[in-house]
Amino acid sequence: MLHLKDFDLEDLAMALENHFMDYDTFFWVDPATGKIEMWSEGVADEAEAEGWDVDERGGIRIDPIESYEGYRDMAVFISMVSDQHCRDRLTRAIDRSKPFRHFRDALSQFPAEQSEWYAFHDNLMKRRAIEWIQENGMIEPAEAETALNLLRAEALEYQPGEGQPD
Repeated sequence: MLHLKDFDLEDLAMALENHFMDYDTFFWVDPATGKIEMWSEGVADEAEAEGWDVDERGGIRIDPIESYEGYRDMAVFISMVSDQHCRDRLTRAIDRSKPFRHFRDALSQFPAEQSEWYAFHDNLMKRRAIEWIQENGMIEPAEAETALNLLRAEALEYQPGEGQPD
C-alpha cells in the first residue's frame, strides 16, 4: 500500500481533466510506485522493445472525469459568487456553446473571483485525485479520509459566497 506523498496530486488532477487524447493515448499510474505516466504509441513501442507493457506492470488507466462534472463545478462556483455582475456574466458564459472557454474568458474580467475560482478548482481536483487513488485501492481509507477532511476544511476558508462544494 502506498501513501499520498507517493503521488503527485497535481499531475493526477491534470490527468483526470485531460480530454484531449485519443483512446490509445492516456495517462496511467504505476500502483507499485504512484508514478503517473503517459501511454502513447511511442511509449508502447519503447515498452515492447524493453519487454513490458502497462497491464503486466499492473498499471491503472486514468480516465478523465466527465465534462458534465466540470460544468457542474463551474455552476457551483457561480452560485457562491457574491458579486451579482460577475455571477450574471459567468452564468451567461456557461449557457453558451463552448462553456468552458467562455467561462474562462468571462472570469478573466474579474481578478478576485478568478483567484477564488483557481483556489476552489484546485482544491476540488485534489479531492477528486485522492478519491480516485482511494477508489483504486492504492492507499488506506483512513489516510484518504484525513486528507479529504483537511481539503474540505481548507475549501471553507475561501468560499466566495454562501454555497458549498460537494
